[in-house]
Amino acid sequence: MNRDDILPGKAAKLPQQPSWKVPAALILAMWASILSTDLYTPSLPDLDEVFGTTDRAVKLTMSVNFIGYALGPFLVGPLADHYGRRRVLAIGMALFSLASLACTVAPSIWPLIVARGIQGATGSVSSVLCVVLIRDMFRGPEAVKILSLYGASIGLAPAVGPLLGGVVHVLIGWWANFILLFVLGALASIMVWKVIPEGGGGAPFNFRLAYRRYKRLLKNTVFLRFAVAIGATFAGLFAFITVGPYLFIEKFGVATEDYGLYYGASVIAYILGATCANRFAERISPFGLTKIGATFGVTGALVFLGLNLADALTAMTMLIAMSLFSLGLGMLFAAAPVLMFASVPTALGATAGVLFSIGQSAGAALGAASAAIFHGETILLLAIVMVGYAVFASVLIFAGEEPKTENH
Repeated sequence: MNRDDILPGKAAKLPQQPSWKVPAALILAMWASILSTDLYTPSLPDLDEVFGTTDRAVKLTMSVNFIGYALGPFLVGPLADHYGRRRVLAIGMALFSLASLACTVAPSIWPLIVARGIQGATGSVSSVLCVVLIRDMFRGPEAVKILSLYGASIGLAPAVGPLLGGVVHVLIGWWANFILLFVLGALASIMVWKVIPEGGGGAPFNFRLAYRRYKRLLKNTVFLRFAVAIGATFAGLFAFITVGPYLFIEKFGVATEDYGLYYGASVIAYILGATCANRFAERISPFGLTKIGATFGVTGALVFLGLNLADALTAMTMLIAMSLFSLGLGMLFAAAPVLMFASVPTALGATAGVLFSIGQSAGAALGAASAAIFHGETILLLAIVMVGYAVFASVLIFAGEEPKTENH
């Protein structure tokens, strides 16, 4: 047995039948984190005028947030092992709440960009530790079901976010959305502290050990293969999310307060994909579900590209293409983590959760950066980029053999 397998990093001491308050707390923490991306997207086209800056600078509030989300988890593993998962999650959400307040009072675009980076870094704690807690409790088909339900639940946040954010923007102002995030972050912090059982803790604050664990996981081809595939798919999705408000609102004339309805439809497709994974988990292997999800992702990206080439892109046809893409992502996110974590020893669960979060966040940051680069050119370039990400993810998934997913 590898020495890292027996070093500290204990699983959370959860009851056999956790109270409904436990998943509710995890979902609330993830809702706050996810909403920090989606809630204010209807305000993006107006922020250049608010701060007297350029569209490219405004888009940095998205990409820097994702960069913070990708870098923050590097501290999560050592901190959670040393202080315990509940404490780290609760404090992380409290800091997230303060960063949201800083966004509200930002006097110019650059302080807002910095605050958004801190908001992403602190919000990333929930994306790491929530997945690890689920990983500790469930295996095999049951894990697919729990992850799909979890994914469907948190998938509602991106659907509600732009719709609610558009209404808040019109009735009050862009800054009010960050006040809402401040409140949600504070509530999540309090609830996590009160209802989540403590797990882990007591290990030395050891970056050298963390480095060895990261290095070992990066040599795990099964883990890396599916983590990168998920990251690439997220890159395609967030390339579109970053540009979506400009396309729907400025190009196709959708009202700011109605943008959430269009975006919400594609999120419903994501939830449908997660629900289908739940429904067929007993009959189709996680690997089979992952391949189906990747196929839908490529199909949606190709339809988006085809609509561009045929000069047939409208708000509705674009919605159809993105719904196919999102449906595939819902299935992929429900099934692929089961394959990843099945290849990881229990003692490395927190570290694996960190890398899983980093993979998603790095993909989102890459996608947002791609959008910032190509949005000033043509929509066709955006479609080509999305196809590239989707095809890359599919090649990773289809090229390798089916991993083992025995319950352990």
